[in-house]
Amino acid sequence: MRTAPNDDDLTTRARIRNAAIELIGTHGFARASMRMIAQVAGASPALVVHHFGDKDGLRAACNAHVAAMFTDEPDGADGTSRTIETIQAALADLDQYGPALAYLAQMLSDDSGAADELFDGILQGTLRTIREQEASGVIHPQSDPEGAALLLTLFGLAPVVLRRQFARAAGEDELTPAGIARITIPMLELFTHGFYRDDAILQSTKSAMGRQNGK
Repeated sequence: MRTAPNDDDLTTRARIRNAAIELIGTHGFARASMRMIAQVAGASPALVVHHFGDKDGLRAACNAHVAAMFTDEPDGADGTSRTIETIQAALADLDQYGPALAYLAQMLSDDSGAADELFDGILQGTLRTIREQEASGVIHPQSDPEGAALLLTLFGLAPVVLRRQFARAAGEDELTPAGIARITIPMLELFTHGFYRDDAILQSTKSAMGRQNGK
């Protein structure tokens, strides 16, 4: 995961982009005006237009930057990205990555090609992890690795996209590392020991679905 540089080291273009990420993540794209973004960045609205053209151009730059933060960090010789693990690490460091996570939530809620590309990148990174962990014996072989990857991706993104409801249910005013930590042990218990005491429901469901599919 990329570390955000010190604000003093940023170019004017990067300061404007980071201000846009913070304000769009907090207020949404429609409510974050170019004037507001320029003020937070310590620049003029004309300078924002000079660097990005218009608000859509600025959003495209923000999308690319945030997507790269969570998908472009290679952690192996093959250059694969552990995107869900990267997001979980960011959730544990909200002081630094909070604005990017808030923007990520806004981005994933958009009906846009950029949102689709970001989600697909996270999904494929999760699927690679499943296949590698199957091969190394860390997890049980999955009957449908793609389906398992989709479930894990949705589970990993839930605290980001549903951060308000997640925090409220955890008894917090906002999403915090303490709130995330509260589900760590229950999550590992569920993944390690399972939920049902036996496989009766699984087998009956497989049987029923097989009949529906004419098998």
